[in-house]
Parts: sequence; structure tokens; C-alpha cells
Amino acid sequence: MPVELLEEMKKCPLCGVEVPASDMRECSICHCTFCQYCAMNEYGKVFCSKRCRAFFFWGDGDNNEEDY
Repeated sequence: MPVELLEEMKKCPLCGVEVPASDMRECSICHCTFCQYCAMNEYGKVFCSKRCRAFFFWGDGDNNEEDY
């Protein structure tokens, strides 16, 4: 029997594909889970979207006096 049939299958919230639970990834920024097919690997990290990837690289902008 194939391993995929023995392992729990999960549905990716981003693309809807069902994959083995061990193939699910967690975003380094927002911590949502997604499948290996949606994963964006950059800077030695795994991200769920271009937005999270950009946030990791650029951050949330400069701190203003209003932030304190």
C-alpha cells in the first residue's frame, strides 16, 4: 500500500490540493500552513506568498515617532 494512503491527507488552504500532512509547510512570517507546491523558498526561509516574502526582506517600514 502506498505511503500516501497510510498518511493523513490535508487540503491546502491556498490552492485546495490534498497532500500528505508531512508535505505541509508553515510560513516564516504569518505561520499559516500551505502545501509544498505553493511554497516560496527565498533567503533560506519558506513563505506562503509574495507579500510575506517581501515583508521578511523589507520589513514593515521605518519606525515613526508616532509608533512609540
